[in-house]
Amino acid sequence: MLLPSTFDEWFKLLGVAGAIASFLWGVWVWKDKSNNELVQQRLEAQRLADSRRIEATKPFLERQLKLYTEASQVAALIATSDEKRETQNAITRFWQLYWGELALVENKEVESAMVAMGRAITKGTNRDELQQAALSLAHACRQSLDKSWGIHAWTNPDEATGLIKNP
Repeated sequence: MLLPSTFDEWFKLLGVAGAIASFLWGVWVWKDKSNNELVQQRLEAQRLADSRRIEATKPFLERQLKLYTEASQVAALIATSDEKRETQNAITRFWQLYWGELALVENKEVESAMVAMGRAITKGTNRDELQQAALSLAHACRQSLDKSWGIHAWTNPDEATGLIKNP
């Protein structure tokens, strides 16, 4: 290849080089923009999928919260009430939850806590043991809700509300 010897030849060569550089720059910009759009489309698709998943699980989560709250309340009533009729009604409701509705939403830890509470009721244990079983059930429900909802406000309510500052 011969090097250009005149200004006109250099100018033509620079023009061709400039055109090539402009073309390459345009290709790079187009490719970068296409990649950014693809990333944005993927993020939007993920957000949409997450939104659909949340909407699909919302009835389950709400039902789980309602039944866990009721199971904890019934267990607390059994463990603390001095009124015979009230306690008997709570025991009846406990067994209804135990053998029915709660099984639809409970995890293994809540199931174990319900079994322990059921044994305590069946054995006719003292009030302290019933209270410990009721408290264990409430804690198991709280842990399960923390996992289900995935926001960790259930296990660390002070941190979730911003009341505790990290040292």
